[in-house]
Amino acid sequence: MKGVSVGIHVPAAAVAPLGSGESYVEFFRQAEALGLDALWTEDRIFHQANLLDPLMLLASAASCTRRIQLGTAVLVLTLRNVAVVARQISTLHHLSGGRFELGVSLGGRPEEYRAVGVSMARRVTVFRESVTALRRLLAGEPVRHDGEFVHLEGATVRPAAPVPFYVGGQAEGALRRAGELADGWIMSPFGTVADFPRAWSIVCESARAAGRDPKTLTAGRLVYVAVDEQRDRAREALRTFLHGYYGTGVDVDQHAIFGPAPEVAARLREHVEAGISRLMLGVPTLDLAHLRRVADEVAPVVREAAAR
Repeated sequence: MKGVSVGIHVPAAAVAPLGSGESYVEFFRQAEALGLDALWTEDRIFHQANLLDPLMLLASAASCTRRIQLGTAVLVLTLRNVAVVARQISTLHHLSGGRFELGVSLGGRPEEYRAVGVSMARRVTVFRESVTALRRLLAGEPVRHDGEFVHLEGATVRPAAPVPFYVGGQAEGALRRAGELADGWIMSPFGTVADFPRAWSIVCESARAAGRDPKTLTAGRLVYVAVDEQRDRAREALRTFLHGYYGTGVDVDQHAIFGPAPEVAARLREHVEAGISRLMLGVPTLDLAHLRRVADEVAPVVREAAAR
């Protein structure tokens, strides 16, 4: 099995006041110092919670770290101008020394699509055109693309940024687009690892149909975790975060992993044993003591599973 990446999905949203810029910088520095592999961020345009822009947040992380990978899980590409995104990614890729990975999706709400002037009903077509155009732009060569929604002529974005692309989502269409268009798939936090094999088989089937080798694809998953000997306290920390971001309909017991470190690690090992090699562990706060527990008590057990 390929090496596993144990990364942190940064808590960039909160119904309470967000941490200061310095508190995020210290979180990023500690994640790197503790040997964690990556920092991932989420994306929305409008939200009732306080929420930070993913690419700007990762630019902050790039400036205060040297080794740790940086990525979006996921950027809602259909809500963003592909030419502007290409310039932002080119810049972030350069400033980070090539540490950036791009996860994209076509989520979002009607009010967000109206605000940016994109038809939500045509978002699949917008997404396909955007991914195609973005990959070509990031190659650093002049691009001409005359699509239904994306129009480029003599468009050049340099320095080139050959970043890995992942597609997130759980609908069958998203799985097929991941196999056809991307370098891998990011499984959503909803459901359990038991849902992975069937979904991954669809991704791989789509890749083969597109003439691509499924063995080159990467499987990742965003999964929310809280490590605490007091299970109720861990659950409450996740409940506050998840209900604030996703809404009160989220079943914390079904869709998150919490409790003592050995139990959390054992459940995450199941992900690695199933074939998931990019773990994006969503933590509920910027608490550095909790971050240390994840790094010291959970990550080594997960990596051991990958080494077998």
